[in-house]
Amino acid sequence: MIVTNQGGGCGLNPEKLQDNLTDSLLADHNLVLLVGPPGCGKSRKLRELPGVGIINVGKEVARELMPVPREERAGKVPEILKDLVESHAQSVVALDNIELLLLPELELDLWSNLDTLSLSKKLIVAWTGRVDGDKIEWGDPGVPGHLVLSLENYTAGIVSITD
Repeated sequence: MIVTNQGGGCGLNPEKLQDNLTDSLLADHNLVLLVGPPGCGKSRKLRELPGVGIINVGKEVARELMPVPREERAGKVPEILKDLVESHAQSVVALDNIELLLLPELELDLWSNLDTLSLSKKLIVAWTGRVDGDKIEWGDPGVPGHLVLSLENYTAGIVSITD
C-alpha cells in the first residue's frame, strides 16, 4: 500500500500525514515507511505524532556499538535494535536517522531486521529517498549507502511525502 501525502512535497499537511500513517498502521501493516527527500521534515513530523516513541537510530546504535570491538559489531546490531524498540512503552515506535544501518561493514539485512522488529511493536521508519514503481530507493546514486530495494514481496505500508 503506497499513499502519497496530498499537498505534495515539503508542504506537509500534518493532519493528512497523521491520517495516512494511522490508516497504514491500521491496514494490518506493522511497518510503515515514511518516505521523502532529505530536509523535507520527516523527523519533525515524527516528533509531532502523539503517542509515538522516537528512536534516533544513528545516535543510539552508535553509542551502544562504541565499546564493542569492530569485528563483533555486525552481530550486535539486531540485538541493540530489538532492545531499543522494546524499551519503549508506546505501542508505536518511530525509527529516525537510520543511515548507520546501511553501512556495509554491519552486514545488516535491513528488510529482514525491520520485519523482525515489527513483530513486537508497530514501526514507522523515516526513509530518505523515493518510491519508483515497485522499487524503493535510499539516498541518491553515487552517494555512500545508496540502496535500491524491491517492494515485490514486501508488505510494508508506504507513506510518501514527495511531489
